[in-house]
Amino acid sequence: MVAVHRGALQVALLPPSPAAAPAVVSLDLALPGHTAEQADWPPVVGDWLAVRGASAAQMRVATVLPRRTYLERPSATGSSLGQPVAANVDILLIVEPFSPPPTPGRVERFTALARAAGMQAWLVLTKADLVPPAQAAAVVTDLGRHTDQALAVSAHNPASLRALRALLPSGTTAVLVGRSGAGKSTLTNALLGTQLATQAVRAGDGKGRHTTTSRQLVTGQGLNLIDTPGIRALAATTDAAAIDDAFADIAELAAHCRFPDCGHGSERDCAVQAAVATGQVEAERVARYLRLQQESARLAQRQDARLARAQDRRASRDNTRGRRGVMRLKGK
Repeated sequence: MVAVHRGALQVALLPPSPAAAPAVVSLDLALPGHTAEQADWPPVVGDWLAVRGASAAQMRVATVLPRRTYLERPSATGSSLGQPVAANVDILLIVEPFSPPPTPGRVERFTALARAAGMQAWLVLTKADLVPPAQAAAVVTDLGRHTDQALAVSAHNPASLRALRALLPSGTTAVLVGRSGAGKSTLTNALLGTQLATQAVRAGDGKGRHTTTSRQLVTGQGLNLIDTPGIRALAATTDAAAIDDAFADIAELAAHCRFPDCGHGSERDCAVQAAVATGQVEAERVARYLRLQQESARLAQRQDARLARAQDRRASRDNTRGRRGVMRLKGK
């Protein structure tokens, strides 16, 4: 599936031969037989679908094929419901510009999200032409040390874009995420040779407007890239283990704390705070880790409560149906 637009799915059909271009058709999303309780419904960009029907007008989705990976954006509004982003993705490309300055917390949150989804996290720092090369290299090293890959690129430096393309294996599916104006659409155009719409950024603060308003999968040059709208706020994943993976340095230190439930504050013999005191780890990074874990726990509690309410509703419906069935058998 390549896009979702106002209740309709855009699907690229497998071509009859490798040399032929895939046909793109629109299918109705509101199909009978599917309910909100099904974990794989509705389909998301990147899903492989089995369809039935002799023509495009008759085609309907038969089923969503099993997903290798599934990326969901946690709600930043306090809701326990996440927002589906993409499926069957290999790499999460975290796109951060050099101007305005990149945000460590956003990179860490996206990295945790990638770990929760079972995909690699790559950091791509754009607009490298706006800072001196030495500064760009230092930022790449600092922000990228806890990701799987990190590099700086510039739309005005084709060699940097070729370096990124060379690192991406042929057949890779990657999703680009980041703030508005980070250069996601520009990067997609450069890597694939496409012409997605782009926007200028504001001169005052370097921030951009929303160019991409919906997720769409674009193919070319042996790659599948999913461009996404800019993200202003990103909540924590409810996967605490994924957060530990994104903060592996702190999680490793925490294993040496005296108390298993150490909060890494004022407790005695806290290995994390000892590392902060010696400069082994930054206090700001520890604070971001603790905030993320606390936020994750709150969201997990809300999610568990929502699931419990849904189970109660299903049990109530089943009981009602059972009583009605018994009454019918009794002839009442």
